[in-house]
Amino acid sequence: MPYADIGVNTRMLTEKVRLSKDRKLKVEEKILVAGFGGQGMMFLGKTLAWAATKENKFTTWIPSYGGEMRGGTAHCFIKISSKRIASPVFEHPTSMFIFNQPSFDKFIKRAEKDSLVIINGSLVKPKKVRAVKPKTVPLNELALSLGSLKVANLIAIGIFLREKKILEPETVRKVLKMGFPQNKSLLELNLKAFQLGLDYD
Repeated sequence: MPYADIGVNTRMLTEKVRLSKDRKLKVEEKILVAGFGGQGMMFLGKTLAWAATKENKFTTWIPSYGGEMRGGTAHCFIKISSKRIASPVFEHPTSMFIFNQPSFDKFIKRAEKDSLVIINGSLVKPKKVRAVKPKTVPLNELALSLGSLKVANLIAIGIFLREKKILEPETVRKVLKMGFPQNKSLLELNLKAFQLGLDYD
């Protein structure tokens, strides 16, 4: 869902956190999320970033919008690391979420041969993908099966964490509960979407 503010700085999120056992597992994830405004790209990125800070990982989140927030292009960059982040900028993501054809055409060349690329097969017709792990998923159809297109982003997060276990699913659930404290039905919908993604094979 794109509308809830879960308390992440809207320009760039950086979190100074204490040392913990979570850092013993080496993590260096560079994530690009791209799609249309209104598809919940920023919320997807903020959810991952906030969950990472909850697990005492270093995190940055940088948004970028096209001419219009809603209906225009929108993408964001997230870094999640077990060590301090020298720069939030990167050229080649280790993981990508691609939600529409213009984003695919613009960003797929950044994929490395070992990048995980989650593609919304409902709106994207993939051409050649260099990534070893392209995963084309009918996200719109899956979201509609739950009653709302707006939860396609949460399904994608679940699929991502099934493929790359860099965050605990329970941490994401806690973040979602923080994001929808007054709307139980919306929270339940988002939790169902997230679980659908975790279970998707």
